[in-house]
Amino acid sequence: MNSGIGKKLGIGFGVIVAVMTCAGGYAIYQLAKSSAILRDITEHKMTAAVAAFGVRSNFDEMVWSTKNILLRGTNRETMDKELELLNMNKERLETIWTPMLEKLMKGPDIDDYEKQLYEQFQRQYAQFNDAWTEALPVYQSQGQEAADKIMRDRGRGGLGPLLQLVRSLRETSLMQMEEACSRIRTAVTVILAAFVVAMVIAVIAVIYVVRQLTAAIEAVSQHRRDT
Repeated sequence: MNSGIGKKLGIGFGVIVAVMTCAGGYAIYQLAKSSAILRDITEHKMTAAVAAFGVRSNFDEMVWSTKNILLRGTNRETMDKELELLNMNKERLETIWTPMLEKLMKGPDIDDYEKQLYEQFQRQYAQFNDAWTEALPVYQSQGQEAADKIMRDRGRGGLGPLLQLVRSLRETSLMQMEEACSRIRTAVTVILAAFVVAMVIAVIAVIYVVRQLTAAIEAVSQHRRDT
């Protein structure tokens, strides 16, 4: 039997180990990057989008509450109900959604455009609160028309930037998610390709060993017949 069979089998096994090690290392790298991207999405971009949507929802209800008060607030019960709804949404916006969003907006993952959108909302929100603080006593003392002049166009300008912020955060999250999925697909493809290469090498090695053994057995049998 060929004395080099052990060496050749060792080389074949070494090639298989090298291929699987390289493929495994590359796949682990891609999966780690995917995990980091998905963690960033869940902890930053997508959470910020949810918080921004919560702010927008509460602020929108606040704006409508002020309009309802100015339109139907002559009835004391109706006015108290709308004021309660306004204050409830204001408290929810300022104690739940805004702290969450502001914390995320200070992170490195938020770009300048998104920060500008949030700053636009903050200005509009401050103007809305100041206008309402002024309009409510005017409404109670001078009536709807005087209060309407103070509240005209207040609040609506803050909803647009919030909507754009939600869209921007969502689009970025989707692009990052696609990148993560692409990395996962690459990792799976590399592992499958490495497995196929390893199987081919293993099959070639088995065929080689079988042929060598068959040749050795035939040589021994022939030698016995000759003797």
